[in-house]
Amino acid sequence: MRLASVRCDGCGRLPGFWEWVRGEFTASGYPEWHHPGMAFREAGCPINRSNRARAARAFEALFGRPLPEEPGFLCPQCQQRVRAELPGLLQQLPEPSRSAPPRYHLGD
Repeated sequence: MRLASVRCDGCGRLPGFWEWVRGEFTASGYPEWHHPGMAFREAGCPINRSNRARAARAFEALFGRPLPEEPGFLCPQCQQRVRAELPGLLQQLPEPSRSAPPRYHLGD
């Protein structure tokens, strides 16, 4: 039986017992566990529609697993890893090509 529905998207870690107790039985919830987008935004790579592909490549390079379609949480250790390693990693990742989508003509 899992104690919590919270799992780190980066390393897969579940909260420890005391983290779980504090998270489930207090009004503060899981204050140290944040959405991956917060750490990525602070590190200079926001997870948004226009930057999703680059953020997904960076997430996979950092953690060895794909960025979930609906990201949940990053544990404090993974947040620190993002802040420390992501700026250097972004310099190594190529910019995504921004070519215009193909044009379709209806009724030619």
